Amino acid sequence: MSAAGLSAKPDQTVLPVQYLRAAAAFAVVLFHISVLSQETWGLDPARVDHVGAAGVDLFFVISGFIMAMIVDRGGAFDGRQFMIRRVARVAPAYWAITLFVFMLALAVPSLFRSTEASLGHLLVSLAFLPVDVGSGSAGPLLVVGWTLNYEVFFYALVALTAGLFGDRRLIGTAAVLLGLVAMGMVVAPDHATADFYTDPILLEFVFGILIFRSWRRRRIEPGFGAAAAFLVGLALLALQWERPLDEWRAFYWGVPAAAVLYGGLGALRFSSRILALLGDWSYALYLTHIFVVTFYIRFAISSDYGPDVSWPVHYLIILAGCVGLAAMFYYCVERPLSRWTLSQLQRRFLPPAEPSTIVAERAG
Repeated sequence: MSAAGLSAKPDQTVLPVQYLRAAAAFAVVLFHISVLSQETWGLDPARVDHVGAAGVDLFFVISGFIMAMIVDRGGAFDGRQFMIRRVARVAPAYWAITLFVFMLALAVPSLFRSTEASLGHLLVSLAFLPVDVGSGSAGPLLVVGWTLNYEVFFYALVALTAGLFGDRRLIGTAAVLLGLVAMGMVVAPDHATADFYTDPILLEFVFGILIFRSWRRRRIEPGFGAAAAFLVGLALLALQWERPLDEWRAFYWGVPAAAVLYGGLGALRFSSRILALLGDWSYALYLTHIFVVTFYIRFAISSDYGPDVSWPVHYLIILAGCVGLAAMFYYCVERPLSRWTLSQLQRRFLPPAEPSTIVAERAG
């Protein structure tokens, strides 16, 4: 990672995006620490750090930005290649952890409060489908995996509109997302799957697309405006520190998250190898942190051998454990699995004449 990543060329890693990916992942970790602490010891639910969940909203805005950047690259756009790379980027690591959760629920069901080792639930989880298979919830086996269902749906829309219809500006993608949200507001479906695909949170991908169009035209430059947007976005989130999740999420958290990304692109123009590395690990951190947080809060602290320290120290221990596990998972599981899956999918689904790039993209 070099300082070249600060330029506005669409084929390069954008360092501010890397930094914000890391920040988003850490925000979600802090949210789950707060929630699990409340659930375990019956603390005041009103004091839960709900806004930490806005890390997901920032992820979605960033995803819209990155997909728009990828599609905007020069040369012919191949929808198959795009989808192959997206699947290779997100699916293998997620599948590995989902299978681990399934086997754990099968072997030691007492560890889970509601998750059951259902084959139907496993299949729809692996397929990124928000379907209720009788558990009363359309959520996947891995609790944080619901966001991946939205991501893969978004990728499919991008591949369809840009690949089949040549919509390199993603106007069609944005129109479909806006239409689904409008439909949900008018119809208010009570079916779990229909409700999922018409949730206003889909608008956050559109925010990211719009931010990319502005960034691409070099309308986001370092200076007071970018810094102000960044700080205003952070302030709006801070003012809602304990606001619980509700149907206005895309407004209360999505809009400030968009402001953070918009301003961050101009304000975070410095080079940090550590932050860039944390950005690389952000997906692994998102997928694996729940295991560290759950084990530490439910078992380590409660045991006779648990550390008797203040809560800030507990937070530091948990964060260190989460980062350590994420780093190991990234190097030992996520990256090699992604590379292998990419090579296999390209060999199987692309003509032999097309070049096969083995290294998975770091940008997505």
